[in-house]
Amino acid sequence: MIQRLIIPGKLPSLNEYTRSCRTNPYAGAKAKRETQERVLWAIKAAKLVPMKPPVLVGFEWVEPDMRRDKDNISSAKKYILDALVVSGVIGNDNWRWIAGNLPDTYKVNKQEPRVIVTIEGEPK
Repeated sequence: MIQRLIIPGKLPSLNEYTRSCRTNPYAGAKAKRETQERVLWAIKAAKLVPMKPPVLVGFEWVEPDMRRDKDNISSAKKYILDALVVSGVIGNDNWRWIAGNLPDTYKVNKQEPRVIVTIEGEPK
C-alpha cells in the first residue's frame, strides 16, 4: 500500500531551527512543537491509515526557490517522522519501523511550495 501526505508550504530548515534554539531556551521547543502540529493537521486531512513495520518513506521537497541548501531543507524529516508516530500512522521512527528512505527529490514551484511524503508498506 502506498499513502501520500501533502504538507502545504515549506517547513523550517536546520538553520532556522538552530537560530530559534539560540534565541532563548524555549524558542526551539516552541518551533518544533508548532511545526509538528502543522504536520499533524496535514496527516489528519490526508486520512492516513496505520501501517505495520517496516515502511519505506520518501520525501519530495517543493521549494519556492533555490535559496536553501538541500541538506537544510531535508532536516525537516524529523518533524514529519515524529508527527507520523504521534498520529499513530507508524509505531516508531526507529530502525525496526523505517526500513529505509526512498531517494529525496527537490523541485521548485514558486506558487505552491509543499512537501510530499510517500509511505510504502502494509496497512495494519
